[in-house]
Amino acid sequence: MRVVPGLLFTLLSILAFACEASASAFVNGAYYRLGDDDPGAVAGNIGSDPTLDFFSDKLDLARYGSPKYSSDVPLQGPFGDKLSMAFANEGLGGPAFPGVYGRATSLPMIEQGYALESWVKAGPTNLDSIRNNLLAYNGDPASDGFGFFLHGETYVARIGTFERVLGPAAVGEWHHLAYVKTFNTADYYYDGKLVFETTGDPPPVAGSGGFWLGGMGKIPSESGSFLFNGWIDEVRYQSFNPLAAGAFDATAFLIRPIPEPSTACLVTCGVVCLLATHWKRRLLIQR
Repeated sequence: MRVVPGLLFTLLSILAFACEASASAFVNGAYYRLGDDDPGAVAGNIGSDPTLDFFSDKLDLARYGSPKYSSDVPLQGPFGDKLSMAFANEGLGGPAFPGVYGRATSLPMIEQGYALESWVKAGPTNLDSIRNNLLAYNGDPASDGFGFFLHGETYVARIGTFERVLGPAAVGEWHHLAYVKTFNTADYYYDGKLVFETTGDPPPVAGSGGFWLGGMGKIPSESGSFLFNGWIDEVRYQSFNPLAAGAFDATAFLIRPIPEPSTACLVTCGVVCLLATHWKRRLLIQR
């Protein structure tokens, strides 16, 4: 009888360690929910200036032009997601309220590892081969940094001028894009599935051109460049140290449809529940 409580305590300790392991690897980053954390945000209104970074680093993004909040969100997106940001830029078929979000200083890059992910939806016009739209980018896409583009009819991860195809784009469809670099290994994801893993792609050079969503802006009166026409939601960037948690799983940083624990957490919870049930039955029998 005395062994069971001790075993339960040990398993609970393992559970706590497993659930916190990924958090211990986190170094810094930014999480732009694009409306869900902006006070007073309402669908149809012009986005706040700035839109807030959910993480503690508070790397907020300034508004250029007039991107607007939208109630159009990915059905498979993160739990509690209610708003996205609509970027309807001139020259791409959208209404005449061009706009982007950005900051002049790029987000910090740690050599050991970093991850970028976002939900995107192209539209409302047809795609064509000349599209070259910035979705989310850390740095200068002409020379350094990395991020996501809608290029032609495909979504790509872009590292400077190098591109790796993630998957097809379609008007009116939400897709989840992710890029994870762990030491010299690059992993590319499309809708939660690994589409390519390699050690041969060029590593990103530290970003020097700021961090941008929906295009690159200059001043509000200018149209900017690489302007995107569509919706962007839940952009998350994280720098992490793969050694901080031992055998670190880089995919733990990918956005999940709902908050979910790791496999280790689930297994440990199951064992704990079974032991607790067994212990309770033994106590009832002994009574």
